[in-house]
Amino acid sequence: MKTFILLAVCTAAVACTACGAVTNRRISEFFRGPASQPADTRTVVAVAETPPVADSGDAADDPAIWVNMAEPSGSLIVATNKRRGLVVYGVDGKIVSSSDIGEINNVDLRVYGTGQEAVIVVSATNRTARTIEVFRLDPETGNLFPLLNAPITPSFPKDLYGLCMYLSAKSGELFVFATDYAGAVEQWRLDGEGTSGWTGSRVRSWAVGSKTEGCVADDANGWLFVGEEEVGIWRYDAEPDTGTAERFEVDRVGVGKAGGGRLAASVEGVTLYDPPSSDSLDGFLIASSQGNNTYVVYDRAPPHAYRGTFRVGDDAGGIDGAEDTDGLDVVSAPLGPHFPMGLLVVQDGINVAVDGSSANQNFKFVSWQDVVEALSLTPESP
Repeated sequence: MKTFILLAVCTAAVACTACGAVTNRRISEFFRGPASQPADTRTVVAVAETPPVADSGDAADDPAIWVNMAEPSGSLIVATNKRRGLVVYGVDGKIVSSSDIGEINNVDLRVYGTGQEAVIVVSATNRTARTIEVFRLDPETGNLFPLLNAPITPSFPKDLYGLCMYLSAKSGELFVFATDYAGAVEQWRLDGEGTSGWTGSRVRSWAVGSKTEGCVADDANGWLFVGEEEVGIWRYDAEPDTGTAERFEVDRVGVGKAGGGRLAASVEGVTLYDPPSSDSLDGFLIASSQGNNTYVVYDRAPPHAYRGTFRVGDDAGGIDGAEDTDGLDVVSAPLGPHFPMGLLVVQDGINVAVDGSSANQNFKFVSWQDVVEALSLTPESP
């Protein structure tokens, strides 16, 4: 997570004929610059992007993708503007709806139920109200409707922060995990059906260790991957009746340093590429390595071996790259000719307009096929 400090700089050390607006990209490079990227880093480009969010500064954060299996072009992306609420986009990047409901930080979704009874459940952390919000997403309009009959209020000592959802293959129950600035985690079970009257019950809590935001649950395997921002990525058991003392280290920060891992702090969003396969171990874990503006790919299957690093660069057609990424999400379903193997959505923390001027943050849409080709990935685990 980063905070932009906008300054007017006119010094002998920085030659300029006039001190005007300085782009966010230049500010980032001048004051700290990214950590080095590994030699094997490959570059892909975005094929679409959303409009800049309505608010300046550190505003856009986290996306979650709903796949319309009957009509892929009608799929939706629910994303956060943590200055004011949620924005829903189509796969073309255009705004479908928006909800000004508070400082919404992270968001995730699951389809719960089957057939006519299925509900697209969207959960999000509301830092204004210090609550977990739960909504129903209307697939026709993109509008969001509250599901809870009472607020879910975690007992965090620090500000509410990250969030992800888990649909247990073992029990069929639906859960939401939330984190705070100090690294505390709470797991809540969501109970309900239909379009109202849902409740939340806390079933487990523990401490990761330090500042924790990004997380993703592997529904099929019962795992929870958590990004401890200045440390690395951990895997826990996601079932509420399991312990948390034993955990598996997927990777650590310190890329380019002796004894370091493949990540550059901060470790931000993490997501799971789950291919259309009968094997629950096929696929990949992807993490935002914010400290060097890259994305790191691992095997979904233990021991989660490193598979490659990529960045999102500038496209010759006018879409700029993505840097300082917070949240990201990926799906494997084909969503039209631009996304034949799935869609990766990443937050762009340093957005630049076509004319080179600074723009409010937005979200970039990347074809997963381009990542596969750049890193020579195969759909199956080795």
